[in-house]
Amino acid sequence: MAPSPPKVEELSEVCRDIQIEYSNHMLKLGGLLFRLIWEALGLKPNHLGDMECDKGLTFVGHCYPACPQPDLTMGATKHTDDGFLTVLLQDDIGGLQILHQNQWVDVPPTPGALVINIGDLLQASLVLHVILIMEIRLVN
Repeated sequence: MAPSPPKVEELSEVCRDIQIEYSNHMLKLGGLLFRLIWEALGLKPNHLGDMECDKGLTFVGHCYPACPQPDLTMGATKHTDDGFLTVLLQDDIGGLQILHQNQWVDVPPTPGALVINIGDLLQASLVLHVILIMEIRLVN
């Protein structure tokens, strides 16, 4: 959806208006989360915004209908989120798991809550800044 959103007529008429509105809200939320994360680390809050890292948005919707034989389902494969942030709105069915101490743990859905996953690019940015800060302190 961003930074170069599709033409309005390319979006499904059924959900076009809400998709555009939701995407605009998610861009604002992403920018706020970036500023809060960076500020919490004692860094310049607008660092990622100044590099326009808060301008990208991929809108993905998954629907996993209930399966009559859930023990035969495979779900999504193990993966990491490759972007900066993933904002996830779970349904009441659940299915989200995290790997914690080499065990897959269910993340029960909380009605109305958003799950915020820190993606690979943000983790790499954080690690790079920690390394740079440590090097600056070592030199001084």
